[in-house]
Amino acid sequence: MTRRKIKTIRLHHHERIVAVTPEFCAGPGWGNCITWVHIVDYSTNKYRCEDIQPAERSDALHLLWKHGNLMAHALIDAIPTRKAKQ
Repeated sequence: MTRRKIKTIRLHHHERIVAVTPEFCAGPGWGNCITWVHIVDYSTNKYRCEDIQPAERSDALHLLWKHGNLMAHALIDAIPTRKAKQ
C-alpha cells in the first residue's frame, strides 16, 4: 500500500477559503483530476489559488471529488452567459 502525502493549505491571518473546485483537465495524451482551492484575504481583498493533485487529496476530498466535479459543472452551466464579440 502506498502512503499519500496529504497536502495542507496554509492560511494566513486574514485569509479564508471561499471555494473549492474539482476539475478534470485534459489535453492530447494527458489528463489530470485537479482540485483548485480559492483563497481570499479579507483584509486586503487579494486572491490566490492553490492546487491539490490527486495523490495529495485527503480521504474525504477523494470521496467527494467526483460529485463535487459534477456539481461544479452544473453550477457553471446554470449561469447565463453571452460571449463578447471580438
